[in-house]
Amino acid sequence: AWLRSQREAAAELPEHLRIEALTAVEEAQWVHAQLADGLDFLLSDEEALRCFAFMNRVMADQRVHSQITELRAKDPGLSVGEAQRRVLATAYPHSWRTFQIAFILMQIPGLCQPDHARRSGTNLAQVELLFFPTGGGKTEAYLGLAAYAFAIRRRQGVVQSPDGPLDGGAGVTVLMRYTLRLLTAQQFQRATTLVCAAELARREDPASWGSEPFRIGMWVGTGVSPKRVSEAAAQLAKVNEGQGHRLTVLQIQRCPWCGTKLDARSVRVDTEAGRVYVYCGDPLGGCPFARGGAVGDGLPVLTVDEEIYRLAPAFVIATVDKFARLAREGEAASLFGYVSRRCDRHGFVHPDDAGCAIKDGSKHPATKGGLPAAMVHPHPRLRPPDLIIQDELHLITGALGTT
Repeated sequence: AWLRSQREAAAELPEHLRIEALTAVEEAQWVHAQLADGLDFLLSDEEALRCFAFMNRVMADQRVHSQITELRAKDPGLSVGEAQRRVLATAYPHSWRTFQIAFILMQIPGLCQPDHARRSGTNLAQVELLFFPTGGGKTEAYLGLAAYAFAIRRRQGVVQSPDGPLDGGAGVTVLMRYTLRLLTAQQFQRATTLVCAAELARREDPASWGSEPFRIGMWVGTGVSPKRVSEAAAQLAKVNEGQGHRLTVLQIQRCPWCGTKLDARSVRVDTEAGRVYVYCGDPLGGCPFARGGAVGDGLPVLTVDEEIYRLAPAFVIATVDKFARLAREGEAASLFGYVSRRCDRHGFVHPDDAGCAIKDGSKHPATKGGLPAAMVHPHPRLRPPDLIIQDELHLITGALGTT
């Protein structure tokens, strides 16, 4: 009704203004139609509605625990329970802003339908531009989309494509590119809180959301994070020996779930399993991501390239300079679903990976550290990423930005 009134008002303007005004109204009407289609689709599709509920639950938890972490960072003496009480006592501890939920509703049909006209087919996939002032809540809007993509992909499982079946039960769902490493580190903390919330929801109902853990990977240059697990082990050894070496494998300073400070004692490296585990520093184990907590692997974060390639986390945050190296990183094929073998111990195995060289059907022997024998099996190709987010678009210029 408002748009109709604007069209009538535009018709009364002088000609040089009328054309611009009518164009603006037409663009707004296109957005309105897309929003209405998204809402109709949501209300008519049971799976879409189930995933919408998952997204809202996860985003509510993410918002509450982000605020708990902020409060405890400002007041280290504040308990988790008291911080949570203060957050929940506010008027709106978790709520959408109108433009955020509208933006998400507009994208739901495309996220649910891989063959949707706006993302595939004869036309090139379209980009949705979210333009809003700094501090207005763009991050929450695209994190909501990410949570929705997590959910619908797991519900759809194996999908058919012109290239054959694609397994959506694992693999990278969201690829996010940043232009500056400082921004990457800041947003990694926020996105990790979302992934923590998604993983706890998955563990409550694996029948609905799959057996593969939700994880997040930070894929940046080797000067910022290690490329191999052996490098992470060497770093940790130097720090523990008091040599003051910077521990780049630890990219977050506080537990994203409860706000407890993290340090070298929060990190454990298992070279036999090829894993770097990061635990919440809560000494009492009250946080589900602490040692002895409900989540045995600790925080669902990966900051070593080798782990990211082998485990193909649901969410990958990267910098554009790292993407520019894709042609030189054969193992990075797993980020786009190109896998063929999976080891029970190490994850997906690429021919360039010398760390897991056993053949299909043969075994890694059991270890003294308690790891059982493990085999390598053939594995179907994974579904490629469903959502690519380019944040801070205005910072991209020149050849690197177009790579």
